[in-house]
Amino acid sequence: MLAALLSVGAMFGQARNATLSGTYSGKVKYAAGKNAYPMDEYKLDYTYKVVMGDPVCQANLTWTRNNSYTVNKKTVNYTKLGEYEDLKTRFDALAPDSVTFTYTILLYSDTKNAYIASAKSSITLPYIEKAGVSDGPIIPVNLTWLNSFSNVVLGKQTKEKPGVVIPDATLEKAFEADKLQSGKLDKNQKWYGFRLRKIFNMSSKIELTNVTMSVKWNDKDFDYISDEYAGRKKTAGFFATGNKEKAIDAYFANRTNSPAIQTQSPLFWNSTVIPTDTWMEALAEGEKLYSQKKYGEAAVYFQMVSKAAPCFSYSNARVAKIRKYLDYKNNRNVGTMEFVYVEGSNGMRGFYMSKTEITQSQWRRVMGSNPSKFKGRSNPVENVSWEDVQAFIKELNRETGMNYRLPRLNEWEYAAKGGAKGVMTEYAGGNNLSDVAWCAYNSNEQTHEVGTKTPNEAGLYDMTGNVSEWVVDQFDKDTRFVKGGSWADDASNCTISSQEKISVKTKNGNIGFRLCQDE
Repeated sequence: MLAALLSVGAMFGQARNATLSGTYSGKVKYAAGKNAYPMDEYKLDYTYKVVMGDPVCQANLTWTRNNSYTVNKKTVNYTKLGEYEDLKTRFDALAPDSVTFTYTILLYSDTKNAYIASAKSSITLPYIEKAGVSDGPIIPVNLTWLNSFSNVVLGKQTKEKPGVVIPDATLEKAFEADKLQSGKLDKNQKWYGFRLRKIFNMSSKIELTNVTMSVKWNDKDFDYISDEYAGRKKTAGFFATGNKEKAIDAYFANRTNSPAIQTQSPLFWNSTVIPTDTWMEALAEGEKLYSQKKYGEAAVYFQMVSKAAPCFSYSNARVAKIRKYLDYKNNRNVGTMEFVYVEGSNGMRGFYMSKTEITQSQWRRVMGSNPSKFKGRSNPVENVSWEDVQAFIKELNRETGMNYRLPRLNEWEYAAKGGAKGVMTEYAGGNNLSDVAWCAYNSNEQTHEVGTKTPNEAGLYDMTGNVSEWVVDQFDKDTRFVKGGSWADDASNCTISSQEKISVKTKNGNIGFRLCQDE
């Protein structure tokens, strides 16, 4: 499974909950006299949704297999591999290196009962699973709609003639209300991204047409099976007549790849069992762990396969996919949010905490609105209740597939002190309040842009001042704690140890929050 991340930047900031999904199916046709690979029918499931204001395309390809292939003028039939279990295992594991789809996207509106836009685009899916397998880790690949979309045309169209606008007065009137007009969108025109977002939000579903598919295979995978099968069959024939010397020569002759058997000792050939048990057992264990989503453990076994059978590209592809996935999961930074690792010590487990308080821009990208009293894209969001913050976290987790949360009170204080690197100070980052915080003495009675004061030893900004921050801990079922003091507080309320009990429904311009994520 692969997710391709298509980021269009801040212009998509107000899109929320827009999810458009579809399926495209087809059958692969192979030209006479050309390579005929085992892929037969395929199904592409795709979903366009919004993550932190950026449209994301998640695409998953599943396919069925023919039981024979012809590659480099060598034909192999699965059923004829017979007693060679290792070759049958390799045949089962055949998978493309990558698949590229080029297509025209059609956006349909139920309310307008028409296709209202089209665009040409393409997507490349690496790390394709083997035949019949649809699950696996989702790996975002950074692309950009502004670069990957071309020939964007707004207006009523048909599936048969995308890009050809049919005059429609009702649709034109609806377009005017959203500052749109029929015709081709100019990429260089101001507000191109804004108009693209508008048309996306007006759409009810998405379809693909004029689809072409390009599949990239590793021919060495096929050559290996072909060479091994042909060599072993010839060898078996010579062994049957007692001619061991010719048997060995037949196995090693006319190869395009390294053989499975490296020794040329005649004694070795007295056995008809190929020594493949080790890598086949490792492969089976790796597959088992992979299906259980224990990807890190699975990678260990796939690496064992790679060492035992260097010509087996499937295991290398699996390891590469797992590494890419783990890199993605370990990257807590989504959109413009940046997280700092707070190292644990003395019984405190390490965790990640957002480098700054959540900004108004970040809130708007997720929730589609800005409730703050003191407006400023890079100012902390405020005027949000504890319940509002929980709604934000729920939506953010849904969009990203991550598990963000509020810090616990002891985590907040530990991080404010600088974590494992911390020193004893009155405020987060030092003893001079004006250096580290926007407070009652210097704020001019308003919030300020995050990250403009001195950070603490952990690299966290505004742990003191600007806005007080919600934490998880409760005083009672209707009351939670806030920490850090705000722009309106004096020194006594800005110390690391100070805290305040606030109703979960309270909203004011003093209170915001930052996020945590477990290690």
